[in-house]
Amino acid sequence: GTYRTWKTQTSPNQALFIYGQAPMELPDGFYRGKVTGLKTNWQGKKFNSKSKTGINIFKKEGKQTELYPFKIYTAKGLQDNIEVLRIDYNLPGNPLRIRFVKDEIVETGKDKFLGKIHLTVIPGLPISVGYFKLKK
Repeated sequence: GTYRTWKTQTSPNQALFIYGQAPMELPDGFYRGKVTGLKTNWQGKKFNSKSKTGINIFKKEGKQTELYPFKIYTAKGLQDNIEVLRIDYNLPGNPLRIRFVKDEIVETGKDKFLGKIHLTVIPGLPISVGYFKLKK
């Protein structure tokens, strides 16, 4: 975990992340996603700004599937001393392994976000595992 966090925190994306800011307005609707340096079937996230919730969109067998709902709120970064929009998967319907994930996003441009993925298996000791981008 320490090595992975070091790799994430020293990545070129880190500079972009710490200069971003928590969104002034909560994201709403679908945002296309891309995981940095990894090919996945994840398509992005769908946000509901009114309920402060959302869900991930995956492509499975040619169809879009919604998986892993989350709640959103503003918080201090787990690894960085900045305000972020936290994406929290610790919800009763999610599998246990997903409930340890906490994403954080910052706005980097109009309808563009850079996200950081953390695992919080041990409370107070988050492991940073990588970045993702979201675009409206």
